[in-house]
Amino acid sequence: MSSRQLARVTAVVLNWNGLEDTLACVRSLFAVDLEGAAVLDVLVVDNGSRQCPATALREMGAQVAIVFTGRNLGYAGGNNAGMRYALARGADFVWVINNDAVVEPRALAPLLAAAEGAPRAGVFGSKILRADDPSRLWVAWGRVTWRQSLIALEGENALDGPAFDGERDVEWIPGCALLFRARTLREVGLFDEAFFAYHEDVDWAARARRAGWSSRYVGASRVVHRVHGSSGGAAFYGGFRKYLSARNSVLYARKHGRPWQIALMALCIAVTLPLQFLRRAWSGEAAGVRIKIRGWRDALAGRPLPLDELGLR
Repeated sequence: MSSRQLARVTAVVLNWNGLEDTLACVRSLFAVDLEGAAVLDVLVVDNGSRQCPATALREMGAQVAIVFTGRNLGYAGGNNAGMRYALARGADFVWVINNDAVVEPRALAPLLAAAEGAPRAGVFGSKILRADDPSRLWVAWGRVTWRQSLIALEGENALDGPAFDGERDVEWIPGCALLFRARTLREVGLFDEAFFAYHEDVDWAARARRAGWSSRYVGASRVVHRVHGSSGGAAFYGGFRKYLSARNSVLYARKHGRPWQIALMALCIAVTLPLQFLRRAWSGEAAGVRIKIRGWRDALAGRPLPLDELGLR
């Protein structure tokens, strides 16, 4: 984009039974300072929620488009519906924001500046701060470790400071806040809906990297996140988050892993799982380990997602 052109940006906010969070996220988007560089449209995708968000959004007095999927398509499918809508209407960038996040007023301008300066970067990520302690990061960017949990979050729970203020190319950007270049989405494709939720952002970055696109972290852009607001909170160990993370680590390994990487992950699981089970059993959280094991086993066996059982439908 030329600095003399206005970038057309569509923000996509996915709602699934989290209306109050969604309304707070939308309010923050309408408070964004566009600095004369962009036109921002806001789109809410409702993923089959029990409570329709349309009335509450109208009462805000905000110009918000709404797409209804009719059922829970997960993070991947729901956001894909929003991205298709944005691309079909000529967006230059698609800004995918978790509904349990709020963006700071200057969150968008540094991302667009980074996009102008890094034309082969296909996605841009913000510094993500914890809502319960905004002096600390939830995450800056991510790495693939090929250990039991597949990934690691750089900057997790670290005090905010100069180490996280710059720009750099990174392995992948967490899905809490992603500014996609439309051209890259058209070339690489959208999220792989087989992942449903968790690790689809890691998979997308790997596919983009193979196509010659990088992922870029922009520390001047700040977003505040209520960590795991849709899956029980940061302290909750278990539920669909553990199941899907385990299941999708197997999907990711099958798509992208070299034999030695897959072997390393299997070895790490075999070595660490017994100790993890004992520790979680002591704290009364053994069910979280059992559902993680089921996620690995279901993925290896090719079983369909038990959406009803996981409370996702």
